[in-house]
This record gives sequence, C-alpha cells and structure tokens, in this order.
Amino acid sequence: MSFLKIGDKDREDRQKRIEHTGKYLRASRTGGVSLRAHARVSGVNVTGNTSHGVRVSTRLAKNTQVAFQNGRFVLRGRYGPDAAKLNLSKSGVSVSTKTPVGTFNWFKPGRSSFKMAGVQVRGHKAAYLQAVYAVFAMVVAVVGFILQALTLVFRAVGWGVQAIAARKERARQEREQLGLSAADVAGEGERILADHDVALEREPPRDLFAALVFTVTCLGRGQTHFDPNSVGMGRPESAAEHALAEDARVAGEQVRPWLESEGESPTPTLGVMHQLARAFASKVDETTRAEALLSLDDACLAAGPRTILQDGMIDILAESLGVDVRLEGES
Repeated sequence: MSFLKIGDKDREDRQKRIEHTGKYLRASRTGGVSLRAHARVSGVNVTGNTSHGVRVSTRLAKNTQVAFQNGRFVLRGRYGPDAAKLNLSKSGVSVSTKTPVGTFNWFKPGRSSFKMAGVQVRGHKAAYLQAVYAVFAMVVAVVGFILQALTLVFRAVGWGVQAIAARKERARQEREQLGLSAADVAGEGERILADHDVALEREPPRDLFAALVFTVTCLGRGQTHFDPNSVGMGRPESAAEHALAEDARVAGEQVRPWLESEGESPTPTLGVMHQLARAFASKVDETTRAEALLSLDDACLAAGPRTILQDGMIDILAESLGVDVRLEGES
C-alpha cells in the first residue's frame, strides 16, 4: 500500500480515497485522526474507535447488517445491481445509482457520494456534483451521437455518389466498346517496335508472358506503373506468384517507354500486346497458349471486374495466341 493510498486503484480503476488506514491508526481529510481496534467473537464484530465510540455488528442475512453503535440501533442493507440498488435502513428504503464518480441516491440526495482524484465528499454537495457530472455526461453522449449520425450520413452519401459514378462510368464504357481485332492493331504494334528497335523474337517466353501480365493488368486499367496491390497481386501465395509479380514490374519498365508518346488511343497498346502475344505463341505449344490466355484473364479479374479495354484485350489475345475460345454448349 502506498503512502495515503496515492496511486492505488479501486475496483473501478479510480484513485482510492486519500487516507491512511493502519492496523490501529486511521487519518483522513473528513474524519481526522483516530485510533481503532477490531475483534470478532462468535460471529459478532466489535470495533472501538476514539472518534465514533464502540460498534457491535453482525450479519443478519445476505447483504444485510445490524449493529449497535454507542447504544444506537443501526440497520443497513444493499440489494440489486449498481444501476438501481435498493438501500434498506432504519429510516426506510431508498434507491441509488452507482456512477463513475460515486453514488447518487434518488430518494435521499443527501446520502449521495462523489469521489474524484481520491477526494470524496458526501451529502448535498455530492448530489450537486453528481448532477453536474450527469449534465456533462449527457452533453458528451449527445455530441457523440450527433457525430456518429453525421458520419453515417456522410458515408451513405459517399456510397451513393460512388455508386452513381460507377454506373455512369460503366455506361460510358459500354458506349465506347472497342470493337477492334488483332488485324486492326497489328500494324500499329509493328511500327512501335520498329521505332524502338525491339526484337521480341530474342526474348524468352517467361519475359514475354510477364510483359503481357503488365499490359493487361496495369495498362488495361489505365495505369502506367505496376503496383501489385492495385492489380490484385499484392499477396502472392507462392514463390512462383511472387516471381511473376517481380517479372511483371521489370517488364513494365521496358514496355512503358514504347507507349509514352502514343497518346490516349488504345490502338498502340493493343498493337504492342498483339506483337508480344504472337512472339510468345511462337515459342510455346498449344496447351501452354491456352493456359496463358486463361491466366491472363484471371489476372484481369484479380482487381475486380474487367474494364472495357481489358475486355478488348482478352478478345484480341485469343486471336493473337491462336486459341479457339468457345462458350459452353457451342459446337
């Protein structure tokens, strides 16, 4: 126990009442200094105090105590939860509520208590302080409720705006369906590669596939720098997936300069992608080409629904890779 209980906490983690309670000596702000002794004989508690005299008490029933103090009969009972505790005494019954700063007695406010920072007061002054605390707590609760309500309103408005924007964007994309084939973009891809003196036939299949991954996942979503998190590849589940993400990043550093001066038309991007796919197809077998197309399609969907550009990319890739895509049920 620390000096005067400073720093000691009660069951509610509050500073205990500042006082000294030794085996025979007690000193407090309100009670002064007194000597006390206590003994228990056959279930009866006997306490002697130089300030309050002699007190004899015993337990009559659960939470019920009877006592005689200096010849005066005392009856005390406490029943029920802290929110509405029933108090029994010789003078009658009252109801009190425990708060974070003490207890407020609804029927007899003069028996309320208030404790803060280890300083405890009782009586009507405590009742006034409890009322002030209640008003303060109510204001804080109302302000908190208003802030939460405003937060929910702003979130709802934000969700609504996002939904409207997404719907408009989808409608715009549907109006701007590409409708391009591999033949439409092949020449543009050849021109760009020739301008940059690129010979794709010298590249290994792994690097060509990584360049295709960068093209469909990054350029297909209007991005120019490969960020694994933004394209749904931020949590690789195997060493191979981690290596693919790194290869795609490196490939992006090579592919991006080819398209920097080509404007916003999708044709140059699709043309380069077509040439990458043709070079890749020339180095692998038919089964690998089909698996590559499915993998690229999955990569497009990793970050969400495909964009219109990605839809066009997958259509052209099927042609470029020489994969015959048929819907289930078609012959």
